[in-house]
Amino acid sequence: MQLRNIISRMRGKSQTVGLDIGHRLIKVAVVGHKKQSSSGVLLALGQEPLPEGIIVDNEIKNLAVLTDKIQSLLFRVMPGGVDGDFIASVNWTSGILCDRILVKPLPKKARIPEKRHILDTAMARSPFDDGNNVLDCSIIERREEGTEAMIVAAKKDVLEKWVDLFKSLGIKLMAIDVDIFALTNAYYLSSASEQDDDDSILLLNLGFNKAYLASLRDGRFNTARSIMGCSIQELQEQLMNSLKISNEQASDLLMGNEVKDTNVAEARLKSAKEFTFDEIHTKIDTAIRYFSSSDNYRIATKMIIVGGSTIDGLVPYLAQKLSLEVTQLNPFKTVQIKTSRFQGKDLTAMSSAYSIALGLALRKF
Repeated sequence: MQLRNIISRMRGKSQTVGLDIGHRLIKVAVVGHKKQSSSGVLLALGQEPLPEGIIVDNEIKNLAVLTDKIQSLLFRVMPGGVDGDFIASVNWTSGILCDRILVKPLPKKARIPEKRHILDTAMARSPFDDGNNVLDCSIIERREEGTEAMIVAAKKDVLEKWVDLFKSLGIKLMAIDVDIFALTNAYYLSSASEQDDDDSILLLNLGFNKAYLASLRDGRFNTARSIMGCSIQELQEQLMNSLKISNEQASDLLMGNEVKDTNVAEARLKSAKEFTFDEIHTKIDTAIRYFSSSDNYRIATKMIIVGGSTIDGLVPYLAQKLSLEVTQLNPFKTVQIKTSRFQGKDLTAMSSAYSIALGLALRKF
């Protein structure tokens, strides 16, 4: 730890660096914290493109290139020195297992730590009984009949590669989080004053490579389900194949930009986009019906969209189809922002891209 970082901690100051390392972009958010303040200060944002194939389903395929890209980004975003509490995320849809379990109470004379007892119970059950997994847990509620806990498992060899990455960078990694937990953190912190004690929220993440719908309940992650065919890349491919247009033209059509250099009639472009929206709605509806079969699910009061929130017309379309309040997540509501640091940047337009990185950086240690 650098000397000025030690001095800052003695003064009650610290900073957290959230790293969202995706399949095609690395995004970083830096947040400063003070003990006497409930909200952090946004210090820096930045991103760096990744060549295709460097990361595939959370697994690092080229450590040297990834290390170089992260170093380049951090030195550019943090010119005063690369220090702070670093947190990285892994994608929920790529080899992460997550479920709630109820663990029977320990006998009063037992000397086993509660967390050890929870993990031992989980490891005796499928699918958490795989010896190649690393398990962690978070206690949700202690009741007379036992302790309800959230169990998360990830492949040991995959996590070891992530740890090796940060060792090669000379950075102490404080935690590896799951992206959906970071988004949950960003949402509840950004809307704390609006929450009911008994709320149920749907969170839709349409990423470039992966898409999923999550159910949040009473301020916590409840469950999630992958949605095949609804990532930005898959949506663009659907439009490319149906209209015989380029990837750039398909992207323009999705985002509401003028579609140039195409002989496809305007009516057909509109029809293809509406069909794509219908497909998204159908798959979301299927996921909601899956959630409704769970004892932990409650009818949602609203849906929050990240990732694909910039798709032109999607928010009002889903609001009308699902009869729900549908809004875009704005994680920047959680932090104090000095406008002089971000002159010329449209933070509202950037909110979707940095939701995970900022959700990570909002944590204090």
